[in-house]
Order: sequence, then C-alpha cells, then structure tokens
Amino acid sequence: MNYPPPGQSQEPPQQPYAQPAPYIAPLMYAPAPPSNGLAITSMILGIVGLVIGIWSPIPVIGLFSAFFGFLPAAVAVILGHIGLSRSRQLNGTGHGQAIAGLVTGYVTLAVILVVTAFWVIAVAATSVSDPSNY
Repeated sequence: MNYPPPGQSQEPPQQPYAQPAPYIAPLMYAPAPPSNGLAITSMILGIVGLVIGIWSPIPVIGLFSAFFGFLPAAVAVILGHIGLSRSRQLNGTGHGQAIAGLVTGYVTLAVILVVTAFWVIAVAATSVSDPSNY
C-alpha cells in the first residue's frame, strides 16, 4: 500500500473563500399605462347584448331575447359614450373598445326595436282582420 509520507495529509488543499457577488440594483419596471375600464365594459356588454338580442326575430325565443338583450345593449351605449370621452382624456386609450361598444349596442337596440315594432304591427293587424275576435 502506498501511504503518504509523514507530515503530508491525504486531504486535498482547500480553496480560499469565494468573493461575494457584486451588488446589483433592483430592476425598476415602467408603470403600466392607464386603462379605460368603461370602454372595456362597454365593449363586453355590447357583445353580450348582440349575442342575446340577435335571437329576437325568432317568434318564441325572440320575446325573451329582446327583453334580456335590451338592458346590456342600453348600458353598452351609455358606457360607450362615457368611455369615449374618457379616452380623449387618456390620449386615446380605449378609443376602439368604446367605439366597438357603441356600435354593437346601437346595432342590438336597432334590431330589437325593429323586430318589436314588426311583431306589434303583425299582432295588431291580425287581431283587426280576424272576425272571430268580435
């Protein structure tokens, strides 16, 4: 067997302690740009109103869809106008979303009002021309 000579150890020499890592300043993030919550809400409610209100020409389902589609569409129009004025204050932030809410809200309201007027006229014309109602 091979033993080391006396006075020498078998352990390898130790390395000196590592230097501490240099100080790195924490990263600073740019603040998030302001958002226009009313424009976003207007767009979402306009889409919801359009999805619900588009079914209003169907005879039975149309009564419920016209009733439940009117409220989100009306709120979308109101919030769209407010969001549009706020987008001017925020340098155009949310302008497209406010326009989308206005367009979908007005289209839904127009569809619901035209279909409702059609059904009112159709029912009135049917009841006047039907002699069995007398």
